[in-house]
Formats: sequence, structure tokens, C-alpha cells
Amino acid sequence: MRKNMMAAAAVLTAAAVMSGCTQSVADAVGSGSQAASSGAEESSQGEGSGYRIGIFTKDSTTAFWRYVVEGAQDRAAELGVEVVEYAPASYTDSAGQLSMVEDSISAGIDAICIAACDSTAIVPALEKASSAGIPVIVFNTSVPDFEDNITFVGVDNYDASYRVTEELIKAHDGKGKLVLIEGDPAGYQNIERTRAVTDLLEQYPEVELVTRQPGYANRESSMNAMENVLQAYDEIDMVWAINDVAAMGCVQAIEGSGRTGIDVIGIDGTPEGATAVKDGRLKYTIDQGPFDQGALSVQAAVDYLNGETVEDNYATGGTIVTAENAEAFLEEYYPDFNQ
Repeated sequence: MRKNMMAAAAVLTAAAVMSGCTQSVADAVGSGSQAASSGAEESSQGEGSGYRIGIFTKDSTTAFWRYVVEGAQDRAAELGVEVVEYAPASYTDSAGQLSMVEDSISAGIDAICIAACDSTAIVPALEKASSAGIPVIVFNTSVPDFEDNITFVGVDNYDASYRVTEELIKAHDGKGKLVLIEGDPAGYQNIERTRAVTDLLEQYPEVELVTRQPGYANRESSMNAMENVLQAYDEIDMVWAINDVAAMGCVQAIEGSGRTGIDVIGIDGTPEGATAVKDGRLKYTIDQGPFDQGALSVQAAVDYLNGETVEDNYATGGTIVTAENAEAFLEEYYPDFNQ
């Protein structure tokens, strides 16, 4: 049930309604059907509190965020509350996300659970929500300058990147030429994940950072960036990508070039990424627990609204997916994924 792909299909249907929604979310919430997830419609009819919990993701199409929303819906159904999804047009649409937070405040949302596109730009909107008495739960990406955060749900981005990158370097006996295909260079998640790599390289002087290029956490952009790198550099041993989507773009570029002997890693532990690891196309990925990020964020929001104890941090994921454990990982967490 945790990773039921039939439920995921329903989430994708809801996402189609929400994609690129810089419309007034207040209007959507008022209508009660467009912004709310399908699972939320069922839960709002139950014996729950009637809370409406806003789930703010970084886009409406990437598989990782669809699993986050599925997890949120699943827990909302258990608790008898309603989930309202807010998704900007793209990963870098921080202005759109900020506008959605402000709209949700006007709409009278009861709690906000947010994965910030830009951890700095979003702060004023979150402070406005807090001042309005709306609790804010941050998940996936920390917002260090927001002091009123109730809790953080997810894997520390620095730690996740450090661990999977060190695994890659050790697989190459602590030496080789490394390429970074990063996300949005100004994004907090990207800053933390790449900072882990540069810190780690201080311990491995025989690993050369050949170049770092932005792929904006997008498959096509990352593929194009990797194609350019392959044309510019004859010697590449390892590629670090900001997430599994970018990693698969890099893999496509490498496979298309006919080059061999280049190991690529991603971050997120998506079913596609884990399948690519199982098939030998991707070296490693690290699980971020997207389903649990959504579920635990909703749980924390409801607990807080009900006056119950909320921990400072809820850790999710953390498993490094390798060729040895990829099949078992998929069977446990994504049994219905079409491999």
C-alpha cells in the first residue's frame, strides 16, 4: 500500500489539474475540487477534524514529488483531513511558489508543509503564514533563516550527498576525474549537496573535479550539459548528478556518445533510479523516502494542530541503493513499479 502505483496514477491526474498553477489557489480551494487531491476528497467526508493541509512541492510532474503527494494523501485519508496540493510551474519558479503560499494564507489553509524552491526567497511568505497563526512544516529542503519552523522532515541534503559520493569515490579507489551536473546553482538544496562534494574532495586529493555544469535538476537540460562535457573532456571517470532525474539525463548522454567506463550517481532513490542501478546503468542512488516525507509532514501538521508533541526532526530514507540491494529495495518500497 505504501507505494501503490494505482494511487500514483490518481495523483498524476490531480497533478494535471495543478500543473503550472500560478492561478489563484484561493479560488481553487474555494471550489473544493481542483486544488484538492482525490484522496483528500474522500477524507474530508470522514470523521476527521476538517483540517486542510497544504503540500507545497517543487513541481507537479517529477516522479519524486508525485510520491511525496501520494504519501501525503495516504496519511490524510487515515487522519480524516484534506490535502491541498500547490505546485509551481517548474523547479526554479520560486516566485510562483511564494505567490501560492500567500494565496493559501488568504484561503485560510490550516497548515503548510513545504519543500522550498528557494530557501531564502520563501522566508517572508512563511513568516507571514506564521504571523497569521498557520503552522509551517519544512520538508526535503531546509529553510535555515525561518525561525518558526515546527519540524523538519527528510534526509539532510549535505549528509545524503556526502555519503553517496564517498561510496562512489571509494569504488574508484579514491582517485579519478569527477564531473558535477548540479541543479540550480543558487538553490539551497544544490548548495548543500555540492558543498558536501567539495568538502569530501579535500580528503581525496587524487580525485580531480574536472568541471561543474548546471542541469537544473531536469533530464533534458542535464543531458545537454553532459553532452557538452563529453565533447570537451576525453577523460571522465565519475559523474555526480543533483538528483535521479538529472542522473538519467547524464546516463542517456553517455550511452548516446558510445563512451564507457563512466560511473554516474544520483540522489533521491526514485524507482527509475533504483531500477537503473539494478540494470547497471546507474552506479548508486540514495533514498530520500518521498512517500514518507509527504506522510510524516501531514502527520506532524495534524499533531501540532491537535496540541500533541512534535519532534524537532523526522528522518526519512537514507539507504544507499547499490547493485546488490536494488532489487530488494524496489520490492520493499515500489513493488508495483513497472520495471
